[in-house]
Amino acid sequence: MNQRHQKMISKSKTIVLGILVLALFSFKPEAKGHHYKIILFEGSDWCLNCIRLERNVLTDDIFIRFMAYKDISLERIDFPQRKAQSVSTKAYNSEMAEKYNFQGVFPTILLIETSTGEQTKLEYVGQNSIDFIEQIKTHLIH
Repeated sequence: MNQRHQKMISKSKTIVLGILVLALFSFKPEAKGHHYKIILFEGSDWCLNCIRLERNVLTDDIFIRFMAYKDISLERIDFPQRKAQSVSTKAYNSEMAEKYNFQGVFPTILLIETSTGEQTKLEYVGQNSIDFIEQIKTHLIH
């Protein structure tokens, strides 16, 4: 493939990415009074799906921008096997597990509407950030 064709392909990829970003963010921010946070119960150093979620979604620029645009915070409640945690962190994690009725399935991802406390369980089954965002969007109040 010559250099001209490579430039055209690169430009096409940039345009497609731009269209995807516009599609993701083309809806209006949530109505006043509806604020959300995601609580993630994870085993960051041993749970394979937690590691995949981190790599495929949580660190992806599109997901990070979506979360910032929608003003959704992410709280990670980690239950590592090899990483050391302070006594206060372990106590807080246990408190949060009890508060949200965590059943020990990793990762457990909860979307919380902060003013009402309404909880929605999100599923991570290996999808990419765009598919995960679509799942979140279906639960947001417009």
